[in-house]
Amino acid sequence: MHEDGQNLDLSFPKIPAGEKETPLNLNRLLYKGGASTRIDKAEKAIREGLLGEVIFDRIPFVQLSHTYISDSLAAGGSAQTARVQIRELTEFFNWADRHSAELTVSGIINSYLEWSDYLLHRCKVAKSINQQTIYSRARMVGQIIDKALERTKPILRATRIKRPNPRKTPRGAKADKQNLDETFKFGRFVQDICDGLPLEVIWKDHHVRIQLQQGGELEYRFSNRTPTTEKRRSAVNKANLALAAYKANRSLDHRFRRDMVNLRMQAELLMFMAQTGMNLAQAQNISLYRFSYSSDIDGYKVREYKPRRKGEVLFEIFSEYRSHFERYLEWRRKIFPETEKRIFPFIRVHGAHESGRLHFGALKSACKLSGVKWITPSALRSTRINWLLRRSGDPEITAEMAQHHAKTLLTVYEIPSQQRAISEIVRFHVSNDPALVDKAILLAAAPGACDGIPTTSSEKPISAPEPDCRSPSGCLWCDHHRDIDTLDYVWSLASFRHLKIIEVGKEPLKKGKDQSVSPAEHSVDRLTEKLKFFRESKSIRRDWVEESLMRIEEGHYHDQWSYIIESMEGEIK
Repeated sequence: MHEDGQNLDLSFPKIPAGEKETPLNLNRLLYKGGASTRIDKAEKAIREGLLGEVIFDRIPFVQLSHTYISDSLAAGGSAQTARVQIRELTEFFNWADRHSAELTVSGIINSYLEWSDYLLHRCKVAKSINQQTIYSRARMVGQIIDKALERTKPILRATRIKRPNPRKTPRGAKADKQNLDETFKFGRFVQDICDGLPLEVIWKDHHVRIQLQQGGELEYRFSNRTPTTEKRRSAVNKANLALAAYKANRSLDHRFRRDMVNLRMQAELLMFMAQTGMNLAQAQNISLYRFSYSSDIDGYKVREYKPRRKGEVLFEIFSEYRSHFERYLEWRRKIFPETEKRIFPFIRVHGAHESGRLHFGALKSACKLSGVKWITPSALRSTRINWLLRRSGDPEITAEMAQHHAKTLLTVYEIPSQQRAISEIVRFHVSNDPALVDKAILLAAAPGACDGIPTTSSEKPISAPEPDCRSPSGCLWCDHHRDIDTLDYVWSLASFRHLKIIEVGKEPLKKGKDQSVSPAEHSVDRLTEKLKFFRESKSIRRDWVEESLMRIEEGHYHDQWSYIIESMEGEIK
C-alpha cells in the first residue's frame, strides 16, 4: 500500500461514536469497492490488501469533501446531518464503482450528472424510489460537490431532477377519518404496551403477555428453544438453571429484559412526542430533571424545579397525560441508575452511541404482529399539528404550540382538508352573497340542518333558549331545524346531550322552594326526546342510538363537540 494512502486522516472526531461502534471516516472511498464494504470491516480489508491499491486520482476530491463536512461540524452543524452526508456520498461512490465512473476533481461533474439520470430512471421507470428521495439524495451530494469545487451555481440545476411539487393534495372526509382512526388505533396500541410492561413484568416474567384493547395479545418469551422432552434432560436442566438465574439477577445484562425495556421506552417516547409536539431529535435527547408543573389553559407547563423561582418552560403537556408521565418516570428511575440523565435512556445494541438515530425496530415488529399500522414519528407529529389547527382555527396559536413560525406551519405541515374547505366556503357565501342572505340557507348551530330564518316553535318552554342561529340549544326549539337520518347525526345528538348534562352538573344547587328549570335542563330533556324517537322508530335507528351511547361511555365524542366536552371535563377534574 502507498504511504500517502496510509497517512491520510479522513476521520471525523466531532461525530460521536459508541463504545463498540466504528468511528466514521472516508478512507474506504479511496479504494475501488470500498464504498460497498461495511465500515467496521473496511479497515481490516485495507490492511490485508483485499481492496487493492489506493486510487490516487480520488484523493483530492475525497479530501475536499472531508474538509467541507468537517468545517460544517466545526461551525456548529448537526452530527446527524453529517452522518447523512457521509452515507449519501458513500452511496454515490458505490454507484461509481459499479459503473466505472470517474471520481476525480475534473471528472466528478460528469459522473454526478450520470448518477442523477440513474436516480431519475429508478424513480420514473423502475418505480423503486420516490421523487422526494431522489431529490434529497441528489441535493445532498450536489452540495458537497459545489463546496468542494467552489461552484457559484448549484450543480443540481444542471440535472433533470426537480424539487417535488409543493402543492398539497387535499384529503376528503373519508381519508381524514381513516387517518385519524388509524392514529387513534395506534395510540391505544402504544398505551397497551406501556400498561403491559410494569416493573414486576420486567424483573420477573420470562413469558410476557400484553393484552390489547382491540383484541388479542402480544406474546414474548425468554427463549423459544427451551427443550421439553425427556430425551434431553440435561438440556432441560441447563435451560431451567438459565431461567432461574434470569429471575434472580435484577439487571439489564440479559437481552430479553433489555428488549422489553426498550419496547416500553419506544412506546413512551412516541406518546411523549404526541403530547408535547417535540420532534424525535429533541425528545430522544431531553434530560431528566426534577420537574415542577404549573397549570395552563388545557394542561400543564413543565419546568425544571428551582427553589424560589420558576425555571424555563421545558415542554407543555395535556392534563390527562401528567399521571401517565409521572408513572413512567417512577418506572424509569427504578430501572436505570442515577448517573443516567436522559428521560429516555435507550439501551443501544452493539455499543452504538446514544445520539444515533432511533429506528423503533421493536415497536415496528410489534405493530406487524398485531396488525396495527405503524405511524412514523413525523406522521404522528403532523397529525397532531393538523388536529390542533382544525380545533383552534388559529395558525398563530398552533404554530406556537408546535414550536414553528406560522409560515412554516402553513407551508410545510398543514394538510388541506376538503371537508373543512367546503364548510368555510359555505359560511363565506352565506355571510357575503346578497342572493342568499334573505333565504338564510344556513348550517345549523346545533346537530342537524336548517332551511329558514329563526322561528320559535310553539312547543318551546318559557325558560328554554330562543332560536337565534348562534346558540346550538336555540335550534332545538326552531321550526326550521331538521333532523338527519344518519348514525353521525345521532352520535352528534348524544354528544351534545352529554355536554349539556355536564353543564347542568356545574350549575349551583337550588335553594328553598326554587323549582325553576334551567335552559340546560330543557336542552337535556329535548335531546333525550329526540334520541328516544330514533330508538323507538326503526331497528337500524335503535342500533345507531345504542352505538352512540356506547361511544359516549367510552369517552369517544363527536368531533363537533369533543373539544368543548374535554375542556369542561378537565375543569371538573
